Amino acid sequence: MPSCSSARTGLFAVSLLLLTTPVDAGLPASRIDEVGVALPAEARVPTSVALIDETGTQRSLGEALDGRPSLLILADYTCRAICGPVVALVASSLERSKLTPGVDYRLIVIGLDAKDRPADAQAMKRGQLGDDGALAQASSFLTADDAALAQLTQALGYRAVYDSANDQFAHPAAVFVLTADGRVARALSGLGIDAGDIRLALVEASEGKVGGFADRIRLLCYGFDPGVGAYTPSIHWLLLVVCLVSTAGLAGAIGLMMRAGPKASAS
Repeated sequence: MPSCSSARTGLFAVSLLLLTTPVDAGLPASRIDEVGVALPAEARVPTSVALIDETGTQRSLGEALDGRPSLLILADYTCRAICGPVVALVASSLERSKLTPGVDYRLIVIGLDAKDRPADAQAMKRGQLGDDGALAQASSFLTADDAALAQLTQALGYRAVYDSANDQFAHPAAVFVLTADGRVARALSGLGIDAGDIRLALVEASEGKVGGFADRIRLLCYGFDPGVGAYTPSIHWLLLVVCLVSTAGLAGAIGLMMRAGPKASAS
């Protein structure tokens, strides 16, 4: 299978790595330029859309969410070069996030190719997550027909282009963070993701139901940067902390001077 490779496109006018290049793909540059994510305001996935899971059972997207904040990845199940490793990277970050799969979150992967069958979804799940374990149990690898895919990609502003010469898709490497009712809380970079970003995104998407007090503080001190699809230190809060520390230090110095003043006079 030809390898997926990379180019850049915008997410909110920001860069995201794509899983294709003109070198490997049978697509002209003009078609590759169509690939990207333009997340609509107040984006929400269609939770009633009918999908087929890796066991061949029909399920709605809402059933896959199971009332929990979730990560959603759109992947080409027959691309073994990059799509599988992206799923593995996300899975590894989830495990290191110290959140509990099936309780704090769910992982949902949906195939981009309507030709793919549940066996293809099962093969990727087995290859990247294994057959058992808490994360595998809390993950759904789903297939969709053309109509369902159109609903999903339109709701996400997600633009993929089919490369018929190689039977694969040029598509953004995005990871969507969903609230329990299907609202899109964040869109993260699939290739630059880490455990800290995933934890903060799921804590934020849970609206206080996941994580602890320390996570709330981190969310205050870290802002989401759509330019890199990650959380970065918030300059506003850093400046506030510096200001508070400086003010406390100045107040302490003045207090010491005032205490020292009467003693000097008395002597």
